[in-house]
Amino acid sequence: MNSIANKIDDLRIIVQNKIDILVITETKLDKSFTSSQFLIDGFNKPYRFDRNRNGGGVLIYISKDIASKQLYKHLFPDDIEGIFIEINLRKCKWLIFGTYHPPSQSDAYYFENISCALDIYTKFYDKFLLIGDFNAEDSETCLSDFIHKHECKNLVKDKTCFKSTENPSCIDLYLTNSQKSFQNTLVVSTGISDFHKMVLTVLKVKIEKQKSQKLTYRDYKNYDDDNFKNDLAIQFGKSSSTCESFENIFLEVLENHAPKKTKYIRANQVPYMTKALRKAIMKRSELQSKFFKNKSYQNMINYKKQRNFCNRLNKKERKNYYSNLELNKITDNKAFWKTMKPLFSDKGCDRSKISLIDNDKVITDDQDISNLFSSYFKEVADSIVLETNQNLGGDACCVVSANCFIDKYKHHPSILSIEKKIYSSDEFNFSSITIEDIDKELDSLNEKKACTSSGIPTKVLKRASDICNNELLKVWNQEIVTNKNFPNNLKLAEISPIFKKGDPNIASNYRPISVLPCLSKLFERIMQTQLLTHIEKYLSPFLCGYRKGFSAQLALISLIENWKKILDKNGFAGAILMDLSKAFDTINHDLLLAKLNAYGLSKDALLLLENYLSNRWQKVKINASFSSWTELTTGVPQGSVLGPLLFNIYINDLFFELDDSVCNFADDTTSFVCDENLEIVLLKLEKNVRTATQWFTNNHMKMNPDKCHLIVAGHKWEMIWANIGEIKIWEENSVKLLGVTIDNKLRFDAHLSEVCQKAENKLSALTRIFKFLSFDKRRLLVKGFFESQFKYCPLVWMFCSRKCNNKINALHKRALRLIYEDYNSTFEELLDLDRSFSVHHFNIQTLLIEIYKVCNGLSIPILNDLFQTKNNRYCLRLKSNLQRANVKSVYNGENSVRYYAPIIWDLVPIEIKNSDSLELFIRKIRRWKPQSCPCRLCKNFVTNLGFI
Repeated sequence: MNSIANKIDDLRIIVQNKIDILVITETKLDKSFTSSQFLIDGFNKPYRFDRNRNGGGVLIYISKDIASKQLYKHLFPDDIEGIFIEINLRKCKWLIFGTYHPPSQSDAYYFENISCALDIYTKFYDKFLLIGDFNAEDSETCLSDFIHKHECKNLVKDKTCFKSTENPSCIDLYLTNSQKSFQNTLVVSTGISDFHKMVLTVLKVKIEKQKSQKLTYRDYKNYDDDNFKNDLAIQFGKSSSTCESFENIFLEVLENHAPKKTKYIRANQVPYMTKALRKAIMKRSELQSKFFKNKSYQNMINYKKQRNFCNRLNKKERKNYYSNLELNKITDNKAFWKTMKPLFSDKGCDRSKISLIDNDKVITDDQDISNLFSSYFKEVADSIVLETNQNLGGDACCVVSANCFIDKYKHHPSILSIEKKIYSSDEFNFSSITIEDIDKELDSLNEKKACTSSGIPTKVLKRASDICNNELLKVWNQEIVTNKNFPNNLKLAEISPIFKKGDPNIASNYRPISVLPCLSKLFERIMQTQLLTHIEKYLSPFLCGYRKGFSAQLALISLIENWKKILDKNGFAGAILMDLSKAFDTINHDLLLAKLNAYGLSKDALLLLENYLSNRWQKVKINASFSSWTELTTGVPQGSVLGPLLFNIYINDLFFELDDSVCNFADDTTSFVCDENLEIVLLKLEKNVRTATQWFTNNHMKMNPDKCHLIVAGHKWEMIWANIGEIKIWEENSVKLLGVTIDNKLRFDAHLSEVCQKAENKLSALTRIFKFLSFDKRRLLVKGFFESQFKYCPLVWMFCSRKCNNKINALHKRALRLIYEDYNSTFEELLDLDRSFSVHHFNIQTLLIEIYKVCNGLSIPILNDLFQTKNNRYCLRLKSNLQRANVKSVYNGENSVRYYAPIIWDLVPIEIKNSDSLELFIRKIRRWKPQSCPCRLCKNFVTNLGFI
């Protein structure tokens, strides 16, 4: 008793009204003590938890100036020491939790109870702060998993516990999901505790006001479709059918019916803001100012009445916004985060704001930033110094002619390689189309895709398609096909800098994405459709980017399964990930056209494409500021429809030079080699990289050897390296390829840990808005944004460890219980209630879909090579079966797609296998759950017996 009383007296001296919230943990309280014995000047009576066994407790002091109350929505078991408090700071409610975790208590049991409580409370509180002695450091697995699950950060970095002076620890922690709200977190020695230091932090309650944003928009208030179409039809009858005149007439008529206007909005404007709410807030501000000037009783009543009305209206409008949210905004990831993420916090920095550092100066002005980006994107191709090479061609011709670039590169290695590999008797040319073709392409335009700020809005063009289709048909058939002229007004692009990775203050870490007029997208789609019918048969099967039916998953499956096949034989597998500098921006136009000629394009088609690539201009847009126009002389526009196909054609002949062991997606090219001899693996890798490097040099591209990565799988005694030119690169334990972290043991633990963290972050964010959503929308959001995290390349990592699978299931269970608000049912019961499947069973269904494609000739060649099909001679109803591979080991053999696929395919009922179409098979297989699945994750583990 005396020790507690002495501590309280010491705290009175230390605090001196400088601390508003004080949490004392691991305090041995005596039940004979009353709350009055723990009073500290300036504080209310403490919120108190008394532990019944072995002594110990938690005290939380809240300043008298802060509104607070203890919460009882969730009751802990008696052996969990913790108190939940609500505090209200300047209209911002915080959830405060003071706790003590006894060392004798199970970590899993403690954090599971805390996690369950947080799931309940975070539905009502956007921000929380957990304070206490957790007896665990944030680097330990139990606490690290808890932090990731609830998307929070630890503010305490210094050592706090000196029970062992030689090995102090940081176990007294501040965990919060709003790290930017705190500053100056530190630990101080007070002498009160035997070996614990006091932890202090400062909570910021004042946020700097951001500048308003200028917004230009079209006012459709008085717009009428019929009137607009009538005026448009009249004007079209008075002019010639050129693209420039079409655009001018369309915009002139549209300006009369939906004029452009400008308005300013607050920087932190919430999307659920309505006119009624805005007026109510303005009235509240008016009454507040009046009350501050004259603090009469009537002014106070008027202000409080309006303030309460604003609070009710704000909640109502926010709930209505979520209730009326369009399904396409919920299911579209980009639209969701753009409209929903600002709602998770009422204040905070604008993430779309860009600041750059140039010559050691910080640039924040939008106009200066746009000019800096414009200069960088213009000079990016020139800044890449290419080695002198005779194959790069001579000077360009002065006269525009197809023979010019054909003669210029007729001896180029790539041209010779294409002509040797491909013989085409068919000559391709762009052809005229019909009115039905125009209507089809107009209907397929996506209204949600951005178009230039001064161009024709896509949605208005689609509504007036019956008036515009004939005019657009004339533009294609006459101006484009006959005159070989792609209109210059469709080559004007607005560039949006998109951040890639690294330091966001450096311009080189941004990718230029072209926003083009919707008419450009329309005609490019027609060009792409026609060109693809000719060129598709010549594209390499290892070219997986920007092609229908191809994906990053299939590219990775080819690599991983080939690795597992050789590792199962105790061999070695190695890969070198090659990095290119600005691959899309360095494409040489003349060489591209010469390659197209080698693939069989006519001179008329080449002239049209030459016209499409030339005289292109761009300007950079940052918010409402634009840079000056600059000409684009190399590269293909990133963001265009035709650009990705042209890029594929440009690099296609690279795969004629490399062997079959290559993994490619867009500009990510990885050469891999599998062999039973490690020395042969390295020799072949170096040879392939030399071949690729020479190809890049010959084709106006540059590889960065210092950014290449080497990974080698297989049992070896020491680290190895490979030579790329004059640079030696050492092997790495793990690399990131096409968004998947691959380690040299093919375990995928690091990748799944990252995926789980992203899923946890999204789930934590979603819980903050669940109270505004109906059940159906809650369920749809979780499926769209939580479960989708595990749908990227699932066949690559589906044979993960049981530890990773348990972590995924734990997250899935948490998501389901948040949807159904059921905290007692098991994971299996929640799945039955939701009529859904676990992530692992979903992955099995995904594998079966790919097997169906293979068995029915719908898959791509690189996946067909993984399986051997055999006809069943006895069951005529069964179309085909897969032949089971012979394996030696468990992990690299049995836990592989090539071995597991035939086994799981045999379990599928015949009526599902014999589905008449892929769509029907998918519908059936998504409702089927494998019984007695033989994989390791589905087996039960029995102590001393193993998996059964």
